Parts: sequence; structure tokens; C-alpha cells
Amino acid sequence: MGLSIHYILSKGHPLNLPAVGEIVKKLRDEAVRLGFAEVGELTAAGPQYEWLYYWPRGAKKRSDLAPAHDGWFFSATPGEGCESMRVGLCRFAGAAGWRLEAFCKTQYASRHGWKHFLKCHRCVIKMLRAAQKLGLRVKAEDEGGLWETNSAAVLRRNLKEYDECIAAFGGALKDAAAAAGQTMVGPIFDHPQFEHLEARGLAEHGGKVGRAVEVVKQLVR
Repeated sequence: MGLSIHYILSKGHPLNLPAVGEIVKKLRDEAVRLGFAEVGELTAAGPQYEWLYYWPRGAKKRSDLAPAHDGWFFSATPGEGCESMRVGLCRFAGAAGWRLEAFCKTQYASRHGWKHFLKCHRCVIKMLRAAQKLGLRVKAEDEGGLWETNSAAVLRRNLKEYDECIAAFGGALKDAAAAAGQTMVGPIFDHPQFEHLEARGLAEHGGKVGRAVEVVKQLVR
């Protein structure tokens, strides 16, 4: 749970595996050039990587997902506190061409300040733009709004709302867990302004937070 960028990379033209490898290698080189904090090695895809999947039409549960048949991918971490993004192209049974579907949660990079978060979030967006320039089709949904608007002000506003909502919800869940003799941990609790964010979130969304916590309590009983 947290502000993320969801994306699908695809290439519909007929390509063989070595040609796909060359494209993904160029993307990896671009990740290095863009200044990602960590860039993993180019890796051959296969069904052993359960998080490389295709969601066919009509699929309703995890077991309905199609694993990768082959392809190439790598992981790249924009910076501290940010999740890694996966980049590559794979083949899947039932899907035409090559594709990769993934998301990158950037929200908790904000624990290290706005400028650090903005750099991390922009790294992911720049990587997707680089994929477009190499001829890949990119379908993206940015919960921060930067992909769609290119506005840092929009991104900052959305980050603030996410931080406040999750701090309020997380704080309420933590209190409920403590009352039940349990412990709850999460990255939002490490935010240097957690208590301020929690108070603002409760002021704005207190009713919704309370109802959501009650739903969670019912589910775990």
C-alpha cells in the first residue's frame, strides 16, 4: 500500500529472443546513465520468476496467471526507500508479442525528504520515457500524476495526501493491534513527520479510516 507507478511495457512486432535481449540491454544502459542507485544484471526470464506474469482475460485468481515463457529483464532501484522497478520484455502463453507488467512503489522514498523522493519518482518516469524512445509501447498509470501532467506540484500534492491517509490508517491499525497484544510495523512509521501526518490524515479522513479499520478487524477474526 502506497503511492506507486503501474506500467506495462510491450513490443508487438515479431522479434527473436536475442533481439529482445539487445533492447533490454539498451534499457539497462539507460538506467545506469539516469543515475539509479542500483542496477541489477540482465537476467533470462522464465517460469521460475513468479512475479513475471500475464493476467489473461477472465483470470480471477493467482493460479490463473500465465508465467513467463522466456525473455529478458533487470531490476533497478532509484534510491533509498524506493522499491525497485522491473524492466524487460517476456513472452507469455496467450499474449501476443513481448510484454512486462509491473509497478514501482516510490512513496517511502519521501522519508528522506521531498527532493530525494522527487529524484526517485522522476527516475522511474524517465526510464519509461526511454522505453518509448526505443520503440516500446508504454501504458502507465502514475498515482502521483507526474507521468500524466509532468507537474512536480501535482506530484507533491498527491504525495501529501497519500502520506496523510496511510499515516492515519497505519496509526489506527497499530493502535488496534497493540490493544490485541500484537505488534505492527511498516515504513510509514519511520517517516520523520509521522505524527504530524497522522493528525492531518485523521482530521481529513477520520471517518473513513475508522470504518476501514473495523473492516480489517472483521476480516482477521
